[in-house]
Amino acid sequence: MPSSVTSQCLISFGSNLGERGALIAEAAKRVSDSPWVRELRTSRLFETPPIGGPQGQHPFLNAVAAFDTDASARQVLELLQATEQDLGRQRRERWDARSIDLDVVLHGELVGGGTGLIVPHPRYTARRFVLEPACDVAAHYRDPRFGWTLKQLSNHLKQAAPSLALLGGDASTRIEICRRLQTEHRIQTFEGPPPSEPMAVVGHAPAIVRSTGPKSASSPPVASEGQTGTENDSPINDSPMIVLANNDPWVSAFVPPLPTPTNQQTSANQQTKKGPHEPSVEANPASNTTCGIPRLIARMQRATEETRWPAPHQIWPSSLSWPEYRLEIDDLDWAVNEVASALDSMRCPVNAVTPDGNWW
Repeated sequence: MPSSVTSQCLISFGSNLGERGALIAEAAKRVSDSPWVRELRTSRLFETPPIGGPQGQHPFLNAVAAFDTDASARQVLELLQATEQDLGRQRRERWDARSIDLDVVLHGELVGGGTGLIVPHPRYTARRFVLEPACDVAAHYRDPRFGWTLKQLSNHLKQAAPSLALLGGDASTRIEICRRLQTEHRIQTFEGPPPSEPMAVVGHAPAIVRSTGPKSASSPPVASEGQTGTENDSPINDSPMIVLANNDPWVSAFVPPLPTPTNQQTSANQQTKKGPHEPSVEANPASNTTCGIPRLIARMQRATEETRWPAPHQIWPSSLSWPEYRLEIDDLDWAVNEVASALDSMRCPVNAVTPDGNWW
């Protein structure tokens, strides 16, 4: 039964098989006709290249729609899946070509999930082909986990090179992912902060010898003798800043210091409805080429039957007030390719092919 609470819902459309435009238009009509959907607002249609998955795929058409609903997230998902089935969607290999792909991205303030449903969508934060269209119709929607609007998140991704900082799991797994990204995908990575700064003697008094920056993925593991390889996620801001030599995509096996608001920044953010830790949208995108601030935190979690989202607090166990991306690590081959695909998704070209949302 629909609930008595009205929620703002955001869904995404995608197609790269058959008559793409006709399929997405028909999907939008069917969603709009549902008694659960009020005032469907659709973005422009955008064309984007295929990311990940088998080679030889055609470009995608993408769009999003926003609407108010009294239906639960599960009911909205069932509506979308029924629409996919009616329009000939065949679920085969992940990232494979598809005639129609519909997802629930946001559903009000819901943070939770179960079999086949996780809201907010665990990977939308890295997808320009979702965020760019979303700014057409739902720029003011906020992610309930970290409070940023979709417009703020979209601008945040544009300000610097695609980048992810790995969080969770154990140090050895994070380092292995970084090393494989470097060797298999030529992505610059940082294993961990430099060791404690050595002391030199200057005029009979100890003095700090400055290190040259974090270790690259070609360096040996950071863990010292006797460590178990499991690290506490809490002392994040004690790590040194990443120093970048270029503006290429990068991944770190640790979370470097994230910007913290001053009283003045907090006041300004409240006046402009900005997230408390979000860099100014007017900032020069090149300003982060020497100072490594990750665009997203990639929270690593296992997704076995025993640990598959039994409770919301395990989906998002803590908040850094920073946008996150969920990364399953049960299959490391898959996880490495997923990270590489996420970086591609953060910088992929997104080209509008209609002047407005009146394409259906």
